[in-house]
Amino acid sequence: MDELLKIPAVFVRGGTSRAVLFQSTDLKHFSKTQIDSILLAVLGSPDNSGRQVDGLGGGFSSLSKAAIISPSNRPGIDVEFNFAQVDIETSFVDWSGTCGNISSAVGPFAINEGLVELTKPVTEVNVLAVNTGKTFLSCVPVSDNGPLPYGDFAIDGVPGTASKITLKFDNPGGSLGKGVLPTKAVIDHIKTPLHGIFKASVIDVGIPTIFVSHEDFNYQMSNTVEHLDKNLEIKSVLEAIRCEVAVMLDLASDAETAHIESQALPKIVLINSKSNYIARDKREINSDDIDLRAIAISMGQAHRTYPVSVSMATAVAAHIKGTLVSEIVDNVKVGGLSIGHPNGVMKVEVDVSADGDGWTVPSATIFRTSRTIMEGNVIVPVSKLRSN
Repeated sequence: MDELLKIPAVFVRGGTSRAVLFQSTDLKHFSKTQIDSILLAVLGSPDNSGRQVDGLGGGFSSLSKAAIISPSNRPGIDVEFNFAQVDIETSFVDWSGTCGNISSAVGPFAINEGLVELTKPVTEVNVLAVNTGKTFLSCVPVSDNGPLPYGDFAIDGVPGTASKITLKFDNPGGSLGKGVLPTKAVIDHIKTPLHGIFKASVIDVGIPTIFVSHEDFNYQMSNTVEHLDKNLEIKSVLEAIRCEVAVMLDLASDAETAHIESQALPKIVLINSKSNYIARDKREINSDDIDLRAIAISMGQAHRTYPVSVSMATAVAAHIKGTLVSEIVDNVKVGGLSIGHPNGVMKVEVDVSADGDGWTVPSATIFRTSRTIMEGNVIVPVSKLRSN
């Protein structure tokens, strides 16, 4: 009989994503390759059917995530957050980026696991995102028993309400060390081998993100994300653009390598001017309540909501004159940018200022909710562990 590993873990929702969280001490005896194997087994990858039926993953990139949390000895940092995006259909685990939605689960996890001291009514947790080297402050409402599981704050894409977690990202621009505009241009002309040349704006805030106009693809934003996922022609062109930009950003040596080894970075987003539309939960979204419409592509799939890290890049792009985003956003409203996504609206606040020939982003703020779904052990057959 195959020997089984039992590893303590917590299954959480953070924002509109889900992930399995581990304490670093519970994985310290495993190599990097073995940890990848554990995450694949826990989430149910690889699964050619795309269902992840043999694990905790949900068949979408937003539901196929994991993270390792550890106490920190760095000055001013309470915990360190090492994020992993687990591919669904292959055995690829990408540690290159971070996740803004799962960031909202880090503070509650740290409190529940005793990694930080509980302070009422709000416990502040200073977090280092290991993948990007950036920091953020998580402000978590608490009671004597820990993070408050209830509240009256709602986010589109999650049913019901919960307590509001405030995330304040410090200097989120330039995660690649190339500045907010990593190509040094507000608009690039991306040449693809088979599909021609496309205009794009590349912004690195939160996570490197490419913005392209839906008009260049003759795509109707009124279509469902399921329709986009089935449109293999458009997805092929978007992936070709994404891979060419990955090479420009030194994330891969060539486009073919980028397609295999840089799946999580950069993200790519279809944008359009604001309009009325019906969200996935059947609500009518009024154009007066949004500044633009956007559909993000993550790990080859149309995102059902909108990634937090991408929302920061979107808001900054709206402030920088000449980008494709700024061309369709009239003026960023007081209170931040409102992004119309497939499941509703996301609001994000950013501080942006010109700095010589470049731009600085001192901070970005977004509000999320989180929930602990399950605590216990994940079970992994020893035979699943890959050798070093």
